[in-house]
Amino acid sequence: MALRPIPRLRTTLGWREVPIEPVDEPLVRVADIGGRVAEDPRYHRLGLPGARAQCWVREGVAVRLERAARSLPDGVMLVVWDAHRTLATQAALYRAYVAELAALHPDWPAEAVEEEAARYVTPPDPSPSAPPPHLTGGAVDLTLADGDGRQLDLGTPFDAFVPEAATRALEATDSPARELRRLLFWAMSAQGFTSYAEEWWHFDYGDQFWGLIAGRAARYEGVAAPERAASD
Repeated sequence: MALRPIPRLRTTLGWREVPIEPVDEPLVRVADIGGRVAEDPRYHRLGLPGARAQCWVREGVAVRLERAARSLPDGVMLVVWDAHRTLATQAALYRAYVAELAALHPDWPAEAVEEEAARYVTPPDPSPSAPPPHLTGGAVDLTLADGDGRQLDLGTPFDAFVPEAATRALEATDSPARELRRLLFWAMSAQGFTSYAEEWWHFDYGDQFWGLIAGRAARYEGVAAPERAASD
């Protein structure tokens, strides 16, 4: 039986205007969540500046990830690719994508290149009033895997900045990948996460993306990597 379709999703335009009412909540390791939540710290494996060997999320995000994983069918689990992200990693991702777009579209003005880049990679602005979502520990990039940890095909690779990566891009198809995207979307939505429309793998809780879509103040401000992560 087909899962419920993914509904039309709200844009995150204007997220920087969402107020933050910060809560005192620590970052915790995804590896400590246990159960059917695993990690695959992709940016560390790629050697990006500032990327760490373990993924970290806010405590409230960890609780919700564990619940989302428990709600999945037997033999299916969550795998986190990225969560809290340092500004160094954010800057490296942003610069690389801006350079890629500029090479692909040499006729585009710099403003157009930066606007297109921001659809997929938030500029590394250190402003405390509008931190990049991943800097807060509230944003998480993840996928589904089978019971042995083999990652499943949800239609595009991670960080494929193409139209097919949009959360609803497969809704008009009849494919296993569409059903898996629906499964991930509804498992995460049931635990209070919001989905970023341009990337099927990106979900938010407590940050300003979440606050805009949920219609409330954000809970998480930007936070430095925990000291324990320095030895990753």
